[in-house]
Order: sequence, then structure tokens, then C-alpha cells
Amino acid sequence: MVLADDHTLVRQGIKTLLPSSTIRVVAEAADGRELVKHARRLHPDIALVDISMPLLNGIEATRRIAKIAPKTRVIILSMYADKEYVVHARQLGAWGYVLKEEAPERLVQAIRTVQRGKRYFPERSISGDSATVDERLTPREREVLQLIVEGKKSREIAQIMTRSLHTVRNHRARLMNKLGVHGAAELVQAAEELGLVHLEPAGGK
Repeated sequence: MVLADDHTLVRQGIKTLLPSSTIRVVAEAADGRELVKHARRLHPDIALVDISMPLLNGIEATRRIAKIAPKTRVIILSMYADKEYVVHARQLGAWGYVLKEEAPERLVQAIRTVQRGKRYFPERSISGDSATVDERLTPREREVLQLIVEGKKSREIAQIMTRSLHTVRNHRARLMNKLGVHGAAELVQAAEELGLVHLEPAGGK
């Protein structure tokens, strides 16, 4: 299993919960991009992924992992109980969704359930399918948007994404056009209001 969370103490805490005889952590990641690299290289059976990570959030990382490592089963670990987040994760290929407020035993139960080839989601999210994924933005535009929300400048974004500055500026322009805003501050506000990024408030988890 690959364990992804941007806080070292959280990763260490989770590892103490896992029965080492049946669940082995083969790699750890502190951000979404590092997680995707591990998934591409190791193709782990399971990836336990925090929904709120820097550089690439857990939802977008799940989208990528489903393409590059289709046999890896992603379990999202989240502080968000909203149905839209759960449905979004399911639609993008996640196998499970566990809330951080739940008892530690539920996490182990989720991992074992997914190991057996069964999905694990909150019961209240299963009935009905009214929530839908907002697909106005492309996956690449979502990546750029998250980095803008994190305060990154266009040149920094180009370096992180290994794209040209011209390409990043084009993405930024399309984002503002699609969301009907002007400037980075309005982009951040629109992203938060529409739930297009999954970032935690200042002060940590």
C-alpha cells in the first residue's frame, strides 16, 4: 500500500493502526504529485489518499492513478462528509471513502474490504445519484487552479507542471473565461465557492 498525506505525523499515526501482517506500506507521499509517481512506479494494490494535499489534491490524483495504474485501488481519507465529494471520488475511480472523524477501526475495515475487491463508501452517499461532477474544467485546468489557490505564480506553476509559461498563461486565461472572473483573487474565490478545489483552511488538519 502507498500512504499519502502531507503531514508526517498523520502518516506515522495511520501506520500504527495498520496490522503489519496483512497491510504493508511500501511507500509514502507528502503531496499528490509524489503519490502519482509512486503509483506509476510501484503499481500498489491500494493507495490511501488524503483528499487535501498540496500540488495535486487527492481527487485529481485519483483521476490520474485510475489511468496509469488501473489495478491500484484508491481509498480517499477526507474531512468532507458532503455527498458531492463522495460521488465525485466514486466517479473518478476511487474504491473507498473514509471520514477522518470516524473511529480508527473503520479505516482498517475499509482497507480490508477493498482488499477483498469490494467498495467501501458511506451508506448515505449510495442512494440516489443526483450529485454530478462539474466538468466545465479540464483536468489540466483543475491542476492549474489548485496551484493558483495555493498562491503559486505562473512561472512556478510552469516549473511544477513541466509546461511552458505560455501554456500556463493560456490555462489561466481559459479558467478566468470559464468561471467569469478577472484575476487570481477572483479565481480563488470562485474555486472555493464552487468546490472546485479541496484545500484545508490555514491551521492544518
